[in-house]
Amino acid sequence: MLFILLAIGLFAVGADQLTKYLLFEHNMPFIPGFIKLESTRNEGMVWGLMNGVNGFTVVISAVTLIVIGVIIWVMIKYRKHMSAGIMISLTAVIGGAAGNLIDRIALGFVRDFICTEFIEFPIFNVADCFVTCGAIALGVLLIFTKRGHEFFNAVFPEESGKKAKKPERSAAAPEKEAEEPEKDSGEKTESPASEEK
Repeated sequence: MLFILLAIGLFAVGADQLTKYLLFEHNMPFIPGFIKLESTRNEGMVWGLMNGVNGFTVVISAVTLIVIGVIIWVMIKYRKHMSAGIMISLTAVIGGAAGNLIDRIALGFVRDFICTEFIEFPIFNVADCFVTCGAIALGVLLIFTKRGHEFFNAVFPEESGKKAKKPERSAAAPEKEAEEPEKDSGEKTESPASEEK
């Protein structure tokens, strides 16, 4: 599995850098009415967020390095609780983040060039696609799969513990409600006896 993950990560970085090398600074239609090439220098985050903010490139580069390191640490520590899909999703995020990080370190900005014509959307690149698709796939797996729940509970045991306590409280409530009718019935049976006296 390790070699597969390495191959996916290298493919993400390679595809991103190759497309940037071949297509950046070539402004022209790519798929008419759907996608065109429109090169721009992005000094901000994914999808052009925070672009143009002074000194933000250094900050986002440092944050990206930390995030990549944390994801790798999580993958190593909790690998027994992770399915192949979760590992591949995280690797896609790492590969995309690394592709844009290379641009920031080497050039001081990220090369974006994919522009959608059918909808108004920020200009992006292949690395952004890997990050976004990997994050969406990870979210789906965490929410809708058993291994995803197992992985989440292993990483965040406190949250899973809080969820486990809630059913106990709800189960105790019906018991109290069941005791109340018994008391009421006892009071009703005593009243006829007192009337006879």
